[in-house]
Amino acid sequence: MRKLFVNACFLDQILLTNAFSEKKWHVHSKYKNSFNIQDEGKEQLVVISTTDYPFMPNGIYIESVYFSTLLSTVEIGDSVRWQEDCLHFSKNHLLLNYGELYSSTMEITETLKSSNLQHFNDYAASLDKETGAQVSLADFLIEENPFAKALQLLCLEDESKKQSAVAFLLGRGKGLTPSGDDMLVGHLAARILLNEKDRILEKRILTELSKEPAVTTDISKHYLLCALSCRFSAPVIEFIENLTTMSSIEQLQKAVDNIIKVGHTSGLDLLAGFMATIEFLNNN
Repeated sequence: MRKLFVNACFLDQILLTNAFSEKKWHVHSKYKNSFNIQDEGKEQLVVISTTDYPFMPNGIYIESVYFSTLLSTVEIGDSVRWQEDCLHFSKNHLLLNYGELYSSTMEITETLKSSNLQHFNDYAASLDKETGAQVSLADFLIEENPFAKALQLLCLEDESKKQSAVAFLLGRGKGLTPSGDDMLVGHLAARILLNEKDRILEKRILTELSKEPAVTTDISKHYLLCALSCRFSAPVIEFIENLTTMSSIEQLQKAVDNIIKVGHTSGLDLLAGFMATIEFLNNN
């Protein structure tokens, strides 16, 4: 079988650093429209998907027609050799040096605009689709539930209560990214936006994520580690930009809808964590 050389169309610019090419890699998981590779130390995960999907931290995106061929030739556990700007699979090669670069780093240049926050809250109040807490986004802060309670504890000064909240949320829920983890990602995004980063809390989350046996899935751990490094998906970055700039109601609602499209409830859970954190920190 003739080997195929595939060009990446887009990739996260951080992937071109030596921190990635100097590691040994293998195919971690495989799905209908994406697959993930992981380094041997389980420190990094890279998602490879088609250009039909939103940009994620550590993402590589290729055209659908070539992705299908690449996907059909990789199997979970296969070794992957990362040499400079090329990923060498057993039967094909993925070239990175021609891909357009994007950044997954959230950079806050403007403060949260109260009018935009009000528009977001108004729109959230109209969304009746259930979060992973089995409460709609509209009712998340109204109906008492343990997820909202844990997020409230994260916003207090009491370190013991924060610790119990982290223990409750991490790995809590079903799927590749449990609901509690997605809410934590939203919590961290809100803290960055409000310039309320909590180093002790971040250290606590890192400590929990390093434990064996693992407290959550590898994929969810990846997105939590990225959030701790101020790195998020393109829909989240776009949403934050809309909250801090002169955006129309329609633009803001579209940004919210783009987050909701991610996963079954992942986007809603992230928004729930974000919304609750903004509410609790502002009240405090």
